[in-house]
Amino acid sequence: MYRSRIQFFLILSALLISCNAKGPHAPDAGVSVLPDASKTDPANPPPSNPPPSNPPASGYSTAVLLFNGTGVSTSDWQSTEQIVKSLGLSYRLVNSSQLNAMTLDELASFGLIIVPGGSGGTIAGNLTTDTRLRLRQVVREHGVGYVGFCAGAWVAVGPEAETARVASYGFAIAKGSVLDLFLPGGSAPTAAMVDVSFADGSNRSLVWWGGPSTPEWQDGVVARYDTGEPAISQAWAGKGLVVISGPHPEAPQGWRATAGNDGDGLDYDIAIGMIQSALTKTPMKHF
Repeated sequence: MYRSRIQFFLILSALLISCNAKGPHAPDAGVSVLPDASKTDPANPPPSNPPPSNPPASGYSTAVLLFNGTGVSTSDWQSTEQIVKSLGLSYRLVNSSQLNAMTLDELASFGLIIVPGGSGGTIAGNLTTDTRLRLRQVVREHGVGYVGFCAGAWVAVGPEAETARVASYGFAIAKGSVLDLFLPGGSAPTAAMVDVSFADGSNRSLVWWGGPSTPEWQDGVVARYDTGEPAISQAWAGKGLVVISGPHPEAPQGWRATAGNDGDGLDYDIAIGMIQSALTKTPMKHF
């Protein structure tokens, strides 16, 4: 990956927004509070020598639809935006009302949809039934990639994925049971640093903030928590590649003030790998 090239990423300061692990009508089990940011830090500009971007895949006019609608943490979409910018990818920020107004053809003009962390129930609850079905359809039938971090992972998976029915939770782009909350150390703290191992034998410490265990898809587990439960997973959803993470490799530095000591620093290279994988339809190394 590109770990050595991303040390000067923008660091975002923290305010507050919720990251709800459950659906629109579920109780607030697994609710966490994500730090938020409305100002950038001029002392930490984006990298001057970003990693080279992958060449655009054919068939899209804009590489990334970055969702920043109701329920998404401001600091999370801002840090994700800086990662996308560093790759030199074209992108568009799209909020809830804009996404609700987009046609299937408009959605199909993108190469990748990214849904950052926040409140999964609030995200889904502010999108119409038709929008949720269109998101499923554009990935599965048109091959648009999908990346989800934490809340973006929660809403991505559901048993209705291969149907045109409304999902019992979220979008149900990729088929599987609704995800379970991961419990660091067997408990549910506000936030924590969690040890994660990758299929290439490397180990990293990632920010966890109310995120799930991802699915045990065959040939699809990219990383595991120290308990052995999947932390990052990938799967083909029809024609599109879905890559989702329970913890937050895109988390800005300020989140560590609550999550705890991070011995190996920012993890944007992992987020970059996920983005490039889903955009170019090139699965990541898996267990």
